[in-house]
Amino acid sequence: MEVIVVEEHISEFPNPLYLKRGDRVTLGVMDDDFPDWVFITNDAGEQAWAPVQYIEHIEGASTGILLQDYDNLEFNTVLGEKFSVLFELNSWYRVSRSADEKGWVPVHTVKRI
Repeated sequence: MEVIVVEEHISEFPNPLYLKRGDRVTLGVMDDDFPDWVFITNDAGEQAWAPVQYIEHIEGASTGILLQDYDNLEFNTVLGEKFSVLFELNSWYRVSRSADEKGWVPVHTVKRI
């Protein structure tokens, strides 16, 4: 599926976090605007939002283990920009600009073409 930007988006996280399967993270608050996203902190103190589906919560602790590789690279977008959608998760699209450039955009900022 192809989408086009109808509302510009500027990332609040200009330095993306790249995590690997098996990485341990501290779990913080849940996102009020985007359900099923949790604020995480890695061992280096870096912070990001991550989908709860990617994290196994360790019972009785405020930590979790990544179930798969994950990055929080949000694209800054401009009106009219086009993307190929890879999948949708928790009101965000994982998209590609090119074969080597993949990131996230909020679903509400784009429309199908």
